Amino acid sequence: MKQTIDQLIQESFPAQVEDLRALCRIPSVTQGMHPDLTAIPGKPLGEHIAAALAEFFALAHRLGFEKTVNLDGLCGYVDFGEGDELLAVLAHLDVVPAGEGWSYPPFGAEIHEGRLYARGVMDNKSAAVSALYALAAVRDAGIPLTRRVRVIVGCDEEAGWLCMKRYKETEELPALGFTPDSEYPVVHSEMGIMQAEYRKDYPSALRCSVGSAPNVVPGLARASLPQVTNFVALPEGLTLIMEGNALTVQGRGAHASTPELGHNALLGLLCALAAQDLPPEDVETIGDLHTLLDFDLHGEGLGLDITDESGRLTLSPDILRIDEGGLSLSLDCRYPFSVSRDALLTRWDEAFAACGLHFARVIKEEASHYIPADSELVSKLMEVYRKRTGRDSVPLSTGGGTYARAFTHAVAFGISPEGQESCAHMPDESMALEEILLNTQIMADAIVALASV
Repeated sequence: MKQTIDQLIQESFPAQVEDLRALCRIPSVTQGMHPDLTAIPGKPLGEHIAAALAEFFALAHRLGFEKTVNLDGLCGYVDFGEGDELLAVLAHLDVVPAGEGWSYPPFGAEIHEGRLYARGVMDNKSAAVSALYALAAVRDAGIPLTRRVRVIVGCDEEAGWLCMKRYKETEELPALGFTPDSEYPVVHSEMGIMQAEYRKDYPSALRCSVGSAPNVVPGLARASLPQVTNFVALPEGLTLIMEGNALTVQGRGAHASTPELGHNALLGLLCALAAQDLPPEDVETIGDLHTLLDFDLHGEGLGLDITDESGRLTLSPDILRIDEGGLSLSLDCRYPFSVSRDALLTRWDEAFAACGLHFARVIKEEASHYIPADSELVSKLMEVYRKRTGRDSVPLSTGGGTYARAFTHAVAFGISPEGQESCAHMPDESMALEEILLNTQIMADAIVALASV
C-alpha cells in the first residue's frame, strides 16, 4: 500500500509544484498584518487572502474533493471519508509581510537550484498543498479509513487567530489533529506566547517606524533625527549606515520564536541612537531602553532568563514607532510553563516603568499547550516519522505557536527538517523540492496511521 501511495505522489508531484507556485504568487498578507488593506463584505481580511482561499478550494475541486466549506472568509476546510470521528490536518494560507533583503521576488515563486523561493512557502502554503495531495493519494490508493479526514486552512494565523475562533463557533472538533507548521519530528509541547505594547507620550524629536509584525524580528531599522553626530560599532551581523540626518541599521529578519536565528535591527538602532546628541528626554528614554534591552535574546536585562523542561524564555522587541506624540514598543515573548502570564506582565510593567513607559495593550496571548509523549497521537506520529526517515528521534518542545493549541488533542508535525534552521519569516524563505515531496509522503503516512485505525 505504501508503495502505491508513494507512486501516486511521485507521479503527481510536478503538478503539485505548479499548484504550490500559483498559491505562493498570491501576496496573502492580511488586514491584521497590514492595516492599510481594506476589509470588504465576504472578505473580512482583505482581497489577497480571499484570493488564496479561493485558489485552495479550486485546487481541492481539481483533485476531486467535492465538499469544501468557506467560513465567512476567515477559514475553510475540505472533507473526505466516513466515520464517527474526525482527523484534522491544519495549515494556514496567510503570510507575514515580505520585508526586504530578498535575492528573488518574494511573491515570484521562482525555482533556483532545486529550491522554491517565496514568502509563505514554508510558513505555511506548501503544507496546505501537500495535505491535499497526500489525502488524494490515500484516497486513490483505496486505503480504507475509519475516521473522516478534514483539511482545515486558516486565514489569520499570523495575526489574531480569528480563523480558529470562527471554526470553533460552529464546526466539529477533531478527535485528533496535527498541523505541519513547525518542525520534525513531533512538537508535543508549546510554550506560552505574550505580545504586548508599551508606550511613552512625549514630544520626541525622533521619527522612526521599525518592524512589520510583532512576531517578526526586524532585519532593517531606520530613524531620522535632528543631527547625526557619532558613529558606534555594532555587534557582528548588524551594520550601521549614516546618511545625512538618518541612521539605518541592517540586520537579519527571523521568526520571533527563534530570535537567535536573526540579528535584530531594532536593538541595533537603539544602540546607535543612544550614542547621538539628542534632546534631553530622547536621550533619557532611548538610553534607558538600550540599557534595559541591550542585545539580549532571553530577557536577561529584565531578570527573565528562565529555563525549564518546556524550554528557555525568549524576548524579542519587534516594533518601534517614534513620532511627535511619543514612542511605542511592541514585544514578543515565548515563556516556559514555570512562568505565569501575570508574573510576566508584572515584571514588564516594572521594568518599562523605570524607562518612563506604561502598558498600552496586549496584542496577542496564547496559553501553553502539552500532549503526553505516550498518547496515541504522539506515539503514532513518531512511529510514522521514524519509519519514513530512519531517525531515532524524540518529541520536541518549542516556543512556536501553532494551531495545535486551538484543540485538545492536536500537535505540530513538520514541516521544517529536523536539525535545520527554519527560514520562516526571513528574507529568501524557501524550500527544497525534495523536502516538499518528502513532506507529502509523510503526511500521507500520518493520515493512514491516524485515520485507518
